Amino acid sequence: MVKRFKLYDNHLISYSRILSETFYYFRSDMKLSFKILAILFSAVYFQTTYAAKELRAIAEDGRKVILSPDGRWKFDSTVPLATSSPNGSDSPYQTAVKRFSLAFNPSIWILTPQQDNEGGNKRVFRHKSLPLYGMVIADELPATTEAIRNVILYNAQSKAGSEPTVLLDKTKKINGHSVGLIRFAATLGGVEFVLGGHYYGDSDGNIQVMCYTGQQIFHKYETDCQQFIDGLTIKSIVIPANME
Repeated sequence: MVKRFKLYDNHLISYSRILSETFYYFRSDMKLSFKILAILFSAVYFQTTYAAKELRAIAEDGRKVILSPDGRWKFDSTVPLATSSPNGSDSPYQTAVKRFSLAFNPSIWILTPQQDNEGGNKRVFRHKSLPLYGMVIADELPATTEAIRNVILYNAQSKAGSEPTVLLDKTKKINGHSVGLIRFAATLGGVEFVLGGHYYGDSDGNIQVMCYTGQQIFHKYETDCQQFIDGLTIKSIVIPANME
């Protein structure tokens, strides 16, 4: 009996083709997880036809993938950015400063486990299918937005051993607040990176939401990085009625 793989665009493809395409991709990209292999092996929908075009399938864990005619597959990144928290989701990520949070798409980004060498104010995110990383640093130390900008560049220079090259440096409005937007290139451990993100500070605390990847490939994933950092939310300061 030949098994089939269920697709969500109303097409079906033979299990034997999925199996051969999976191992083709596995040979070319060792990042393919054994979990995905298990999902493909457990597919049980049966029929004999498929369309000779990109097909979209739903994995057992709910994530969507795109199957190409040339035997490759990739995660479907067209899923819209999450703006609210689904049940059991890490999004939005709530920082130590209750006014600051980050909405992100949990089907695209993973909030990685906190490491022992990371402070309680820092969390790292990893894209599930692209070589992208995100970082959120927030604490209750009062600071100006300009001071946070200086801290970012100082830390980058300290780690890189040379002054970073600033590529973008401006401000924008987020929830009515004037927030910094910076992007710079730096070499860390011999690897060239581009880092960019939003930063903000006031009397309640400060926050940095950054995204980074290799300098040579940043142009390919600039939109994905921007989408991640645009998840920043800053709530307004609530003034008690007896203080108005």
